Amino acid sequence: MLRALKNKNAQAVVGEYTIVIFLVMAVVITMAVYFKRAVQARMRDAREYMITEVRERTDGDFNGILYREYEPYYGNTAAVVSRDMNEETRIQPGGSSGIFQKFYNVSVSVDVNSETAPPKDFNRTEPVN
Repeated sequence: MLRALKNKNAQAVVGEYTIVIFLVMAVVITMAVYFKRAVQARMRDAREYMITEVRERTDGDFNGILYREYEPYYGNTAAVVSRDMNEETRIQPGGSSGIFQKFYNVSVSVDVNSETAPPKDFNRTEPVN
């Protein structure tokens, strides 16, 4: 097949580019698995390092359980949002019918309280909300 394309001038270039693009895509897709594994291994290694460092530095002062997992649904978050808006409308003389102006004064405050419960306090049948 490639021999037939090679005999015709300038038509082999499209076929070669297509083959090269597919090969590059295959290599990238294949390497993505290894990159993902490498990132996961680095995260696991960092977690294990943290646990061993805490154990060594506390040196008997802390004898409790150190949990190796974090799940975001162990958290409780409560937010209070308050808004205050003042609106002022003015019509000033000028032009054919006056100049219309509208002013807004808006203030927004957000108060967020978030707590993360340890995994031992999590009930898998009833998540903490």
